[in-house]
Amino acid sequence: MLNPPPEQPPVEQQQQTTAGLDTTGAVTAETTPAVKHDESQIVRYEETGSPVVPVMEETTVPEKLIRIETEDFIAIISSYGGLLKSLMLKEYFTENGYNGDSLVEMVSTPDMNPWQANGALTLGVEDSLSFINKAPFEVQGYDMTLFKGDDPQTVSFVYSGPDGASVRKDYTFSPEGFDFKLRLSINKPGLLGFTDRFTLGWLTPVLPTEKDYKEDLGKFAGFYFKGDEVIENKDVDVDEPISGDCKWVALRSKYFTNVVISDDNLGSDALIVGKKTSVYDSEGKQHEWKKFGVGLTFNIEGESFTNDLTIYSGPLDYFSLQEIGYKLGELVDMGFWLFRPFSIGALWVFIQLHKVLFNYGLVIIIFSIIMKVVFWPLTRKSSASMMRMKDLQPKLQEIKAKYKNEPQKMNTETMKIYKEYGVNPFGSCLPLLVQLPVFWAMFSVLRNSIELRAADFIFWITDLSQKDPYYILAILMALAMFFQQKMTITDPKQKMIIYIMPAVFLFIFGGMPSGLVLYWAMFSIIGIFGQILVKRHLSKEKQLTT
Repeated sequence: MLNPPPEQPPVEQQQQTTAGLDTTGAVTAETTPAVKHDESQIVRYEETGSPVVPVMEETTVPEKLIRIETEDFIAIISSYGGLLKSLMLKEYFTENGYNGDSLVEMVSTPDMNPWQANGALTLGVEDSLSFINKAPFEVQGYDMTLFKGDDPQTVSFVYSGPDGASVRKDYTFSPEGFDFKLRLSINKPGLLGFTDRFTLGWLTPVLPTEKDYKEDLGKFAGFYFKGDEVIENKDVDVDEPISGDCKWVALRSKYFTNVVISDDNLGSDALIVGKKTSVYDSEGKQHEWKKFGVGLTFNIEGESFTNDLTIYSGPLDYFSLQEIGYKLGELVDMGFWLFRPFSIGALWVFIQLHKVLFNYGLVIIIFSIIMKVVFWPLTRKSSASMMRMKDLQPKLQEIKAKYKNEPQKMNTETMKIYKEYGVNPFGSCLPLLVQLPVFWAMFSVLRNSIELRAADFIFWITDLSQKDPYYILAILMALAMFFQQKMTITDPKQKMIIYIMPAVFLFIFGGMPSGLVLYWAMFSIIGIFGQILVKRHLSKEKQLTT
C-alpha cells in the first residue's frame, strides 16, 4: 500500500508549472535534475534480515528527457525511473485561469503530487515507492515526432542492477490516439527489493481544468475494473488495497481521465489512495480538492516478470473508450442508468450532425426539430384533446351543477362526455412523460460530454456546457412556455399555472447548461407553431361537421 505523506498547508493561488516545458511542450533550458546519481555505484544493499533492502545513494548522472510528439499529445519521459514526467493534450486548453490558456496537462508536477513521485507509472514495494523511481535508466531511443500514417515507434529505458537484476520499460507510441503501450520487464526482482509482488502506480493527481471548480472537482474519483464491474471510489479516507482480479485502474476529472490497463496478467489488487487538500480559483474562492492516486498490484512468480499494458491519457471520449473495451465507456458520466441508453443515442446523433453542421448550437436546434417531428403524433393528439376540452367546458359545468351532491354520478357522466367526444383528460401529461428520458439524456450529454466542452454557438454563448451568463436563452424559453400554455390551458382554475410555470422554469433553467436551455426553448417555440396547426385542423373539422 502506498501511503500519502503528512498533510501540507493549503496551497494559495496555485499555479501549475511543468518544469522543463513551455506551453507548446518544447523542452527548455530550465530542466533541473531531481536527483543526482553516481554511475559507478548506484545502489548499496543493507542486510536487515530478509529480504535484502536496496538503498539509493547520491550520484552525478544527469537527467535526460525524451520528448515524443504525436498528432494528439506531447509526452516527456525521464531517464530517472523511466517515469512519464509530462503529457499534454494538443487540442485541449485549460478553461479556468488555473494555468492560463495552457494545454491540459495530464501528469501533474511534483509540487502537486502528494506522494512526491517525479512522474507517473511508478513502481512500489511494500508500503513505499521503490528506489527504482529515482534511479538513472539507460535510454535506448531518441526524441520523436510522429505524423499520421507513420509506423508506431518504441523508446526503451533500462536499469541494470547487480548480478543480472534489471528493470526495462518499453514505451510504444502510435501517431494517432490518446493511448500508448508499455511493456514492463523485471529480471531477478528479489535483488531489487521486490519479493513476491509490486505495484505499478499512477500517483500524480488529476488537475482541475474547468471554469466551474465546484462542478469539475466534484467529478474527481478513482476507478477500478474488477470482474465485470466498474467501481467508482470518491472516498479519500480509504487507502486499503482492493483484493481480487482487476483489469484496470483510472483517475477521472469532469472531462479527462488517466487509465492503466493490464493487457496480460490481471492485477491481484487495485490500489486507490487519496488526500484532501484545498485549491483556490481565479477569484480567490477556496475549494476542496480530492487528490487521488491509483495502482495495479501484480504477483511475482519466479526470477522474471513481464507484462504488457495499455495506457490511456486523454479526454473522456465515450466512443473512443468503448472501442478500447473493458467497459471503459462507463468512466463517462451519462446520467442515471435508466436514461443512459438515451444519453448515448443522443450523443451519437450529435456527433453525426456535427460532421455536417460544424456548430453544436445548430446541432441542438436541428436535434430539437427532429425530436419535435418524432413526438409530433403524440403532441398533436394531446393538443387536440386539450383544445376539445375547451369546447366541452359548458357541458362539464352543467354536469357539475346538476350532480353537485352526487360525486359518483358526476364522475360517471363526466367520463361519458370524455368518451363521446374522444377526449383524454390526462393527455397533456403523456408527452411530457415520454420526453423525460430525452430531456435527462440531453442534460447529461450537454453537461458531461467532451464534445460540448467549450463549444461555442453565437455571440455571447461561447460554451454550451456552461450557463448563459445573461440568461437570455432562459428568458426566451420562459416566454415561449407562457404563450404555449396560454393557447392550451382553458380551465379558469388552472390559469395561474400560465404565469407560475414559466417563472419556475426560468429559475431552474437559469443555472443549467446553455445548450440544454437552447434545446428546451426551441422545443417550446416549435410547439407554439404546432399548436397553431392543430387549432386550424380542428377548425376545419368543425366546419365540415356543421
